[in-house]
Amino acid sequence: MKVVHLTYPIKSRVTTKKLVLALGFFDGVHVGHQHLFSVAKDIAEKKNLPLMVMTFDRHPSEIYANNTNFQYIDTVEEKAEKMAKLGVDYFGVLKFTKEVSQISGQDFVDKVIVALNADTVVAGFDYTYGPKDVANMSHLTAFAKGRFDIVKVPKQTFNGKKIGSTEIRKYITEGKMELVYELLGNHFLMRGTVGHGKRNGHKLGFPTANLVWHEKKVLPKIGVYATKTKVNGKWYESMTSVGYNVTINQERKIYIESNIFDFDENIYDQPIEIKWYKYTRGEIKFDSLDALKKQLEEDQKQIRTYFSENK
Repeated sequence: MKVVHLTYPIKSRVTTKKLVLALGFFDGVHVGHQHLFSVAKDIAEKKNLPLMVMTFDRHPSEIYANNTNFQYIDTVEEKAEKMAKLGVDYFGVLKFTKEVSQISGQDFVDKVIVALNADTVVAGFDYTYGPKDVANMSHLTAFAKGRFDIVKVPKQTFNGKKIGSTEIRKYITEGKMELVYELLGNHFLMRGTVGHGKRNGHKLGFPTANLVWHEKKVLPKIGVYATKTKVNGKWYESMTSVGYNVTINQERKIYIESNIFDFDENIYDQPIEIKWYKYTRGEIKFDSLDALKKQLEEDQKQIRTYFSENK
């Protein structure tokens, strides 16, 4: 798969061939998105054309609503990795600017879709590409003027509810990681490097890797989780806490700390990844470090049992 960084208006084509163009923001690349890609891939194969997925480099609300605190399920790089595994040929990332936020639906069609040489556009039923009351899927045919085919993918549901990135972000913040897995089709992932903490875990016999993560990632609910942590290319069972370290620290700073089972190496400043499986308990302020240590022993026992029963 080739990643293509685009700027508006698009002045050069990514391929000399026509292409099937899937449009959306696709945060999380959840099972609803995956269904849309499978529809687009089938069309591309039948027409012997490459499949291009196009998204923006940031959520549009960061610009038009000045929502600078928007939190993402995936970084652009993580999104690209998922696209590659799904058989996408080109992943186009359009830089979303103030200018792009102000274009009309017709301009988007003329200067993006047509400029990319689209044979067929595939998008969800609720996709918008400008002012939502006008630049929506109902009006796309009029803007297209017969220059490309349009396939509108209907709403995808799970237990009667729409599968959407907004809902998945909410479930992450509520610690509903098993539901998140069902909707994403994979475990929620956080990446970063191991920072230098206060080594309180070492003193208790539970050394932790202190994750320094991408600041725009949505954070799981405060508490303790069954996780797996990847170090040096290998996944280890682990327990990870998200919280303020209320027993030991007074500062109002969230820490993400992973106690990696059966692992004892110095990995400061090294990259790690954490997959989130199950929320096990909330954060508790203990009266003593001994009480905290006993709870950590119980947490580890419980999480080891969870993984032994959920291979």
